[in-house]
Amino acid sequence: MWTINDFPAYGMISGWSTHGKLACPYCMENNKTFMLTNEGKTFFFYYHRRFFSPNHRYRKNRKDFFIGRVEKDVVPPILFGEELHDVVSEYGDIVFGLQSGKQKFPCFGLTHNWVKQSIFWELSYWKTNLLCHNLDVIYIEKNVFENIFNTVMDVKGKAKDNIKARLDLELFYNRKNMELVCDGSWVAKPRASFVLEKNTQLLVYKWLKSLRFPNRHASNISILVNMKECRLYGMKSHDCHMFMQTLIH
Repeated sequence: MWTINDFPAYGMISGWSTHGKLACPYCMENNKTFMLTNEGKTFFFYYHRRFFSPNHRYRKNRKDFFIGRVEKDVVPPILFGEELHDVVSEYGDIVFGLQSGKQKFPCFGLTHNWVKQSIFWELSYWKTNLLCHNLDVIYIEKNVFENIFNTVMDVKGKAKDNIKARLDLELFYNRKNMELVCDGSWVAKPRASFVLEKNTQLLVYKWLKSLRFPNRHASNISILVNMKECRLYGMKSHDCHMFMQTLIH
């Protein structure tokens, strides 16, 4: 009836590439992403304001979001069923595999991200589906948990709040208290309000070390805690799920 997969598999199954500036399979060509100057990554965060109501106060906020910008765009149209099929049908067949070379549909990455026509369109009922592809929450949950936890606990090499992120923050956002402090060759990164202090971090790890769950309810998270290095090792998808749904909730 439909597919359930992670985001990379979404691109392989649907035919819409989930890489680059047009990665979002819902906004498609209507998104306004750009590349971060220092991180060199595609940036999506700014565009969530278009989903607010037209008179929402966040749309006119020039200070707390993107510096000096007011959001006037409306919610992009989402194509379903026959509408999406009509769009896909405009692109011809393309050969994939060892003989494909570097074939791409014209204007790929500029006005669309289609790389092929999915074989699922050959099913007679496929274009009547309101939702053809579903994202598997367990994989997304693991990535979200690890990024949040490592950033809050300021795990070296894993936290997203790094030097490059602070440099981009200075360019695009009004966060004076988080900007880098430079003095010649010396650079200091002010501690963010969402980062726990060292003593508090140790309390969290000690708490995790003492946890015990009912049999078959969850794995033994306590054995994944490294008190010496202050970090978690070997967290599986279900461990992250239990952490977010039971321990944090």
